[in-house]
Amino acid sequence: MRNLLFITLALIMLASCGTTDQKESKISGQVLNLDNDFALLIGKGITDTIWLGEDGSFSQTIMLSGPSYYRFRAGRINNSLYLNPGGDIEFVVDISNASDNPFKGGSLVQQNNTLFEVNQTVNNVGRDFRDLFTLSKEEFLNTIDSLNTLTSTLIESIENTDKIFTSLEKARVNYLFASWKYNYPEYNARILGEEFTANEDDYKFIEEVDFANIKHFSISEYTSLIENHINRLYYAEVSKDQHKGKSVFEQTLMRFDMIDSIVLNQTMQDFFKFNSTSEAVKWSSLEVAKNVAEHFIANAQTADYRQLVEKALAKRMLLAPGQPAPGFTLTSIDGKEYSLSDFRGQLVYLDFWASWCGPCRREIPHLKKLKEAYKGKPIAIIAISIDDDKAAWEKMVKDQELGGYQLHAEKAWLSDAAQQYQVYGVPTFVLIDGEGKIIEYPATRPSDPETVLTIDKHLKML
Repeated sequence: MRNLLFITLALIMLASCGTTDQKESKISGQVLNLDNDFALLIGKGITDTIWLGEDGSFSQTIMLSGPSYYRFRAGRINNSLYLNPGGDIEFVVDISNASDNPFKGGSLVQQNNTLFEVNQTVNNVGRDFRDLFTLSKEEFLNTIDSLNTLTSTLIESIENTDKIFTSLEKARVNYLFASWKYNYPEYNARILGEEFTANEDDYKFIEEVDFANIKHFSISEYTSLIENHINRLYYAEVSKDQHKGKSVFEQTLMRFDMIDSIVLNQTMQDFFKFNSTSEAVKWSSLEVAKNVAEHFIANAQTADYRQLVEKALAKRMLLAPGQPAPGFTLTSIDGKEYSLSDFRGQLVYLDFWASWCGPCRREIPHLKKLKEAYKGKPIAIIAISIDDDKAAWEKMVKDQELGGYQLHAEKAWLSDAAQQYQVYGVPTFVLIDGEGKIIEYPATRPSDPETVLTIDKHLKML
């Protein structure tokens, strides 16, 4: 699903070895059975768009100053890549068969074959989430020890040819297992339906982790472990009585201060603050989004992250109150076409949703009440489905007797409507005035009492 901010960069951020000497690294291959014409290469929070040929082929060169891990995303497939300066890798990704090893050739094929096999081995255990985290603590730790032995054997099979990769890959797997251990106490309690109370002894092992290891910065398992640690400490701190009543912006600054105290490398500090800022720009109110983004831009030292936040904020401002609402023309469940301009002179309350979305389904009774309350008044409540499975959408509309304007956006998350309205998750609501201008994005949900108050206020202004 495309619920990220995709930005094409001419140059991916420098890798992590602390030198400015760079060499080319090449990735090439083919993506089969993909519905769109691009894939994504992601490293250290930066996303590079790779455009595909008509047959799905691609070739891209990036500059590296040291060995790095990346994620290659095509549709719902998400493969790990290992790259180093001067190296190359060829692979074929088949969207219809995600379990196939995609790596076919290149100087780094052995390393990436090992990486794929290690991930498959770990995922075979980790995908049974409930089974894994309902084990007793002793059984859980024994499972990790067994996996560690197995993956170490796989990794060491190429020790003589690439000791740097061997060292990094062992570190990557250890960070993954450390994340499992970090999450175990809470996950175990939640799955078993027990009240969770943190015991600091369960987290003592995290003190052995170097929070400023720039050589491991490209390892997502490493940064995820640190992010988990920051989150736990932050939420524990912000929930204390002395911080109640603080604004979202003030709480974000508290988080930034905590990042500075835990992570002692400037680039990595900027990375974790960038993550928080990106979330604020996507999900918070416009006021909070602006305040957090502008604070980050003024203080971050890493130019790549500053530029990404500047672009994200500029994009968010396109949906600021008073801005023209993006137009659309979509087909309803009864085959009629509707455009936003058809509803000029009325308020428009857009509901981006999907049949598979639990929170969306929970809003259905409130939506029905809203439609009934405003029947005959100048407001159009328009549901726009981003279902990939059109039949599932049609079935739910009929089974739930949703009625009203039920439109479907072809290409789901990649549809023009979802892209222009910056739909990163569902449900997403938007309120538009009679002149076709944004009143509120994101608007409150039908279940929120504020929704009726806001609608009533703007109906009086028509």
